[in-house]
Amino acid sequence: MRRTLKAAAGGAALLLLLTTPLAAQTDPAQTEGEKLKSLLEELDTLIDKGEAQNLADPWFLQDLRALSDRYGQTWPVVLLDHRFDSKSSQPKAPWEVRKGEMKMDWSRGLRSRVEAKAGQNKKMSDEEMVGEIVGGLLGKALGGKDSKSSQTVDPSTPALAVAELPVSNAFRMTAEITTRAMAGDTNGAFEMGVLQTGNSGYRLVLTPKADRGAVVTLYAVSQRGTERVVESADYNTAIADDAPLEVTLARRSGGQMSAAIGEQELFSASDRSFNDAFTAILIANRGGDYAVRQLTLRGTK
Repeated sequence: MRRTLKAAAGGAALLLLLTTPLAAQTDPAQTEGEKLKSLLEELDTLIDKGEAQNLADPWFLQDLRALSDRYGQTWPVVLLDHRFDSKSSQPKAPWEVRKGEMKMDWSRGLRSRVEAKAGQNKKMSDEEMVGEIVGGLLGKALGGKDSKSSQTVDPSTPALAVAELPVSNAFRMTAEITTRAMAGDTNGAFEMGVLQTGNSGYRLVLTPKADRGAVVTLYAVSQRGTERVVESADYNTAIADDAPLEVTLARRSGGQMSAAIGEQELFSASDRSFNDAFTAILIANRGGDYAVRQLTLRGTK
């Protein structure tokens, strides 16, 4: 009942804002659509501030956010809508396997099986990640082959795929993945994220638990390779049953970030480590049996 009252209050407040004449606070030359867009941007900024500084009840802010999203599109531009359905063993552009082994599976998408070792879920080392990402760029610039060796890949080598494309600072990245139980997979993890120069950017890491749930952690990784935990949460539903999971990492223009699996939001946190656009996205397997069927990326431009 309490939450219902708050939702109603939030709805009434937003309705009042939407029906209040805007001439005094906006450019008279703006169309009604432009005025609404400006209003929603200001409202989102206030909600971000409220969440970051705990100025209001979280449920109230969440209800306001839902109403704001209903009237405006936070990420209006589709930057990438990629279905992994290549007929060859390798994914189609813009994806490139930079490390380890990822191959196309006709029924599951881009699949990798990595034999996890104890401690492997501490993420791919900074030297490895930078080497594979920057090395791949250098190899293409020189007109050579990619950095991946033609020799047989060690089954315990973490697998990494990168797609180079402009990504606005505000984005929403959703990957449809499946995972199957595999010996030692609690020592591994699935990872996806956005990159700026070298290794810097955000990583969302899904680490299986012994009860078949998972710990979901968002890291901010600096240009020097140091990492900081932004937020973390438990997901208590089984993941290793080959059922499709929609894993989402989102960032708003005010720096508010969130992670979700399906319709369940796992956490929301403010982080302003990166204010510029990103230049690439990645998916990685640090141990386990994972496949990505589809990845959708939306942004602001």
